[in-house]
Amino acid sequence: MKGIVLNNCDGFAWDKGNINKNLDKHGVSKNECEELFFNQPLFVACDEKHSITEMRCYALGKTDKSRLLFIVFTIRNNKIRVISARDMTAKNGGFTMKKQNKIPAFKNEDEEREFWSKHDSTEYINWNQSNVAISPKLKPSTKTISLRLPDYMLAELRTIANKRDVPYQSLIKIFLKEQIDKELQIVN
Repeated sequence: MKGIVLNNCDGFAWDKGNINKNLDKHGVSKNECEELFFNQPLFVACDEKHSITEMRCYALGKTDKSRLLFIVFTIRNNKIRVISARDMTAKNGGFTMKKQNKIPAFKNEDEEREFWSKHDSTEYINWNQSNVAISPKLKPSTKTISLRLPDYMLAELRTIANKRDVPYQSLIKIFLKEQIDKELQIVN
């Protein structure tokens, strides 16, 4: 499958079945999983042979803090559903070429998550046949909040936003992101 596999993805599918399992098992948060899909390079390989009811794909990439991850995912209704996420091993990053073992059939996502937590992907996936993926429609998960601002501050934000030709709500997100990044650099 070519890099177009993610072209129609527009978000992420999280529920109680997958939201905390990777954090509990491997210390990989939901946010880190999402970050991987927005950073380049992102290598994706899909397993058409073992994708009976839905396509299974595998990704190698990095988080915003350059943590290297291996992720198993599927796509449901144009949403990326993460099944398993863990740190990439040295073998994953090496794209070694050797005879691949057969990926077993899994009864459910928990069984698949358990399998990938114990096995190196290079023993099952030929990463030399992976593609660099781009996801032009993909958006991170969001949460609606209520924010109370003084009238004068909102007026100033709107003035700045108009000068930059962006919606003022987007400008607030830009300012928040810049400040968060700045604060995190001070801490680290």
